[in-house]
Amino acid sequence: MSNRQSNRQSAIGNRQSFRAVNPRTGEALEPAFAEATLEDVGRAAAAAASAFRVWSRTAPDARARVLRAAAENLEADRERIVATADLESGLGTARLSGELDRTTGQIRMFAALIEEGSFVDATISHGDPDARPLPRPDVRRLRVPLGPVAVVTPSNFPLAFGAAGGDTASALAAGCPVVVKGHASHPGTSALCAAALDAAAAESGAPEGLLSLLQARATEIPAALVRAPEVQAVAFTGSRGGGRALLDIAAARPQPIPVYAEMGSLNPLFIGPSALAARADAIADGLAASIVLGTGQFCTKPGLVFVPDDHRGVAFAGALAARVAAREAGPLLNAGIAGHLAGQAARTAALPAVQALAGPGETPSAGYWASGMIVSATVDEFLGTPALQEEHFGPFAVVIRCPPGRMPQVAATLEGSLTATVHAEGEDLSWAAALEDVLRDRAGRLVWNGYPTGVAVVDAMHHGGPYPACSSPLFTSVGTAAIARFLRPVAYQNVPEALLPEALRESNPLRILRRIDGRVTRAPHAD
Repeated sequence: MSNRQSNRQSAIGNRQSFRAVNPRTGEALEPAFAEATLEDVGRAAAAAASAFRVWSRTAPDARARVLRAAAENLEADRERIVATADLESGLGTARLSGELDRTTGQIRMFAALIEEGSFVDATISHGDPDARPLPRPDVRRLRVPLGPVAVVTPSNFPLAFGAAGGDTASALAAGCPVVVKGHASHPGTSALCAAALDAAAAESGAPEGLLSLLQARATEIPAALVRAPEVQAVAFTGSRGGGRALLDIAAARPQPIPVYAEMGSLNPLFIGPSALAARADAIADGLAASIVLGTGQFCTKPGLVFVPDDHRGVAFAGALAARVAAREAGPLLNAGIAGHLAGQAARTAALPAVQALAGPGETPSAGYWASGMIVSATVDEFLGTPALQEEHFGPFAVVIRCPPGRMPQVAATLEGSLTATVHAEGEDLSWAAALEDVLRDRAGRLVWNGYPTGVAVVDAMHHGGPYPACSSPLFTSVGTAAIARFLRPVAYQNVPEALLPEALRESNPLRILRRIDGRVTRAPHAD
């Protein structure tokens, strides 16, 4: 349903409804939200298709004005948005205020990108009637909007990856209307963020159907959205099971469509002997903070820690566990995450090959809480125990004692991850070079002497990785390159100047950066 055509899901009528739950207390929150229906999915997809005919041909500067107005609306409603998100997620107002800054910052980043113009990748190859063996035609290429986009939002980033998050912003910037499936853990936050975008669109005269929000718990709703023939791409952040299901649905359509799914990650971290000797305490401090940040509910949380298999590695594992155990318990996002982590962690800690070093500790009796947990195993036990090679979504990490010389070999057995981290210095560098060469094939971002949590929203960022971290390693969901997911190339051959898009005309009226006959320039072309 279009936000402008729908109520704010506070009037339920005869529909089924649901409420968000405060994860700190387990109490249901007001108001109730109406469950979207399959009919709502159809209406939203049809409205997006209608809006696409206008929005895809709207000038980039006009699209940028809508995005900037949306950022201003979000900031104007900061207090209410942050308070609602905190009640629904338990992530804390400080974290969420920073996440709202990230959200508005990335919206403005995409506004600036489309105003600058080079995102269309305009390329001109002039014809040559005298070329041999055959005359060469005039060919000009640029990227155009793909079509309506479905965004299925996650629980762990209610703002930065929510209704007004980076997936929505990059799709709108590309010229694609969006239908958002809001996460059932934070419907109030989704409604407020969608309202900010919707108001910006209405104030600027953007077409109705530009943004629609579907609120639902039922898995039938995102499945139906992916099946909707009007939808031309899907952005998803969540579990491997959820992402895999949407991938299979999209592939089975009469017209298959791309699904850009981020599905979790182990994010291995390797520590060399020299680094450990030089700064073990500092590494333990930083690593403990990274593991428990947001109660371990970051897709970039380091879940595997490789240390030398000697007395220093054993001592480090103990020091890390002591730091994690000293941290206070934190709330998990919902009952499903809490129940799955508790059962999985208990089974893992009970394995014969595993030594439990920290946790689980005391947690409040009400709500959904978890304390930090560290377990340890030798490298051979790790390789022979599949349960240790599964993501534990929460403040849980596995320390693997491994001779440094074997670390490149072991790294080659790991599945794809969003990140891989190496702590090395001095004599470690020759060993680390071989390790990093292997990790390049296993991760989308390599981190040196740092920690993977915290993703900088900058042009050069790549937030993606080989399967199963993501459905496609070619694309990112963070940074300006995220817009490429929702664009497709079109070539114009021997098309008259007057019929060409402005970006491909000889005069370059948009003054954008283009590649002309192999040379990159902003200048108009003149024979």
